[in-house]
Amino acid sequence: MAGWVALAMLVGACSSAATPVPTTGAGGAPTIGPTSWTGRTLKVATFQDTGAGVKATSGTLFEAQTGAKVEYSLGNPSDNVTKLLAAPAGDPPFDVMQVDSLTELTLIQKGLIDKVDHTKLPLGDLFAQAEFTKDYGPAFALVPVVITWLPAKFKELGLPDPTSFDDLLNPVLKGKIAYPGMAVGFSPLILAGLANAWFGDKSKVGDAMDKLKTAAPRIYAATPEMTTWLTNKEVYAAVTHAAAVQAQKNQGFDLGMVYPKVGTYKSMVYWNTIEIIHGTRNADMALKWLQINLGCEAQRLFGLRNGVLPTCKSVSAEFATDPKFQTISVTVDQMASMYQVDPDYINTNREAWNALWNQKMSN
Repeated sequence: MAGWVALAMLVGACSSAATPVPTTGAGGAPTIGPTSWTGRTLKVATFQDTGAGVKATSGTLFEAQTGAKVEYSLGNPSDNVTKLLAAPAGDPPFDVMQVDSLTELTLIQKGLIDKVDHTKLPLGDLFAQAEFTKDYGPAFALVPVVITWLPAKFKELGLPDPTSFDDLLNPVLKGKIAYPGMAVGFSPLILAGLANAWFGDKSKVGDAMDKLKTAAPRIYAATPEMTTWLTNKEVYAAVTHAAAVQAQKNQGFDLGMVYPKVGTYKSMVYWNTIEIIHGTRNADMALKWLQINLGCEAQRLFGLRNGVLPTCKSVSAEFATDPKFQTISVTVDQMASMYQVDPDYINTNREAWNALWNQKMSN
């Protein structure tokens, strides 16, 4: 990959350290020397299931380039939003937050994140869809929904490999399917997609829940819970995302994976973005964190380690030629064939859907 598009300092960033003097980096953008922020710490909130990967890739690159340290807060986006809302005014618990596109809208509406000058970010090699919010953090990863399963168990049961959500409704699999609860970021997106596919109307999520309940799915609250069930063979298949499956396959587990048919669509997709938290005292380092995560080198390393799909076009093209990643790599055209929902639509209906979920799926 080409070199980094490096740091442009944010005006007014607060720090007790001396302000570093920028030099000129790639594309004429300012860059910061590798020891400029020695002794400082950047607090990053990120996903529980990919936190180790973030630390090993983007975190390692950040610490090597800046001399600063990174402290992580791991959890579902909803958990980290709760921490953010509970924090005293002017003292946020972290400086940057990696979130799904649905949570990003919530953060914008509540005034919890700052706008970002996109001219200071390395966007030239990113898919156009990555910049779906022009004023806030662009997407650093794609999150397509997948079905994963235990091939040996399916063979034992005489079942063909699943290709759609309908295949999970097979009575043989009743009680042996893992499905994300509403606290998991992509669950509302999946429900809207199933309502659209099964009933021709994305608003009919209650009907989708009723149909889903016939499979008696086992509901998980976080990805590690689901992977434990799979590896212990407590469930035989699960609805999850590509990175979760690739991480398990990297550890030697035999898992099948497919982008399932959803009516006329091929799976569903949303995005993971990085946001600068309003009130951070480390806005300069937060911007650097965005730049590194949007850079193709970090996306390559993160993708190779965790199976996360990059928004960097050249890395996505590279993955398409790698036998290990061919099954998860997607092109621009393939992304267009995946079901997407306006985050505002989901967030507007989320409270009502949560109530329906508690009523229908908790019984």
